[in-house]
Amino acid sequence: MSNSIVADDMVVSFNYTLRRASDNEVLDASEDEPMFYLHGASNIVPGLERQLTGRAVGDKLTANVPAAEAYGEKEPGDPQRVPMDAFPEDMPLVEGMPLIAEGPDGEHHHFFIVGVDEEDEVVLIDSNHPLAGVDLAFEVEIVALRAATAEELEHGHPHGPDGHSHHH
Repeated sequence: MSNSIVADDMVVSFNYTLRRASDNEVLDASEDEPMFYLHGASNIVPGLERQLTGRAVGDKLTANVPAAEAYGEKEPGDPQRVPMDAFPEDMPLVEGMPLIAEGPDGEHHHFFIVGVDEEDEVVLIDSNHPLAGVDLAFEVEIVALRAATAEELEHGHPHGPDGHSHHH
């Protein structure tokens, strides 16, 4: 396997600007801190990962990713209303924040805070990612590639740009 192209088991570092495809609104950007991920380990949305495969350092592209290949289609249903006192007192309740709750079945369920109603002392949570149902456009520049370490492959994610700055 060549270390010069994006392929499974490679740590990829890239700069990006993420826009909503419908109106070109900037949703996120790496700015001066490139993002890095382990290719083939589902660390980024599938549609972007697929479009980066085979690319090389210095490549620039706009990856248009439909909702189904990004954060999925929006599942129907209203957000759930949870009393604020169900959360730890010192926990900041911020819109967009991810939550993991253990259900009565012992399984973990993922939610996002979609609203905070201070007046009614209620937090609105939804199982949909905030970008579910949204077509995305990523402007990407690949800035570095390296082979993943054995530990990174075992853990399923990169441990830093150099492979050594992460601790479990």
